[in-house]
Amino acid sequence: MLPKSLILIAPLMLCAATFQDALNSAINTTSSTQKSTPTNSLTSQSSATSGVKEALSLGAQQAISLLGKEGGFLNNSAVKIPLPASLKPVATAAEKLGGKRYVDDFSKSMNTAATKAIPKTASILSDTISSMSVEDANAIVKGSNTAATDYFKTKSGTKLLSAIMPIIKESISENQVMSSYQSLKGFAGESSVISGVSNNALVGQASSIAKGFGLGDAVPSGDESIEDYIGRKTLDGLFYMIAEKEKALRSNPLSSGNAIIQQVFGK
Repeated sequence: MLPKSLILIAPLMLCAATFQDALNSAINTTSSTQKSTPTNSLTSQSSATSGVKEALSLGAQQAISLLGKEGGFLNNSAVKIPLPASLKPVATAAEKLGGKRYVDDFSKSMNTAATKAIPKTASILSDTISSMSVEDANAIVKGSNTAATDYFKTKSGTKLLSAIMPIIKESISENQVMSSYQSLKGFAGESSVISGVSNNALVGQASSIAKGFGLGDAVPSGDESIEDYIGRKTLDGLFYMIAEKEKALRSNPLSSGNAIIQQVFGK
């Protein structure tokens, strides 16, 4: 038979043991949570970064593929480079006098120059994606429908312009753009004389446009040359196509067929 004193303290010993077990369990649970939370967070951040990079890559690849093929700019009304506003009066006059083909030739020469330049953007876009930080990726996931495209513009806009300008200048130096412009200007001036239309204002306007585009005298300070105009419009088209792809992926991640993109943008 157990001593009376032992019988009295047994419940106390049992309670103490139970409390210690509970305390140990709580400590272990807290420790496990503290260890797993950073890991889960890192996994989530890694997934976000991978998803954004995949989305950017898809957008860039599709844009370059579509714009870099023959007629990529010319046959796409959303990105087709229009005649500069300052040239439209001459173009309108030429069309009225039966010279629409001269206007079309000039438009085609500009858009062809843009198409030739687009493949040069591939490596820069790829490098921009590779250098993306976790912070950048998280901001893009939480950002607007074009946050990834805006990231491209900010991080690589200047580099992209520098990369495509030599190709555009080469197209101009080969007289594709310049000869088309001169043909348009010449037709508008000569036809207005033949038809009896006063051409003084038209010829003066054409001369002014030539200087503004760098096709005649020196370009006045602050004016945009034709090559700068084409370069700017080329990047506008590129970013437009990337933005369209980004918006499509965000609205329907399943369409990508990519598990990581679906995980990140499907939330």
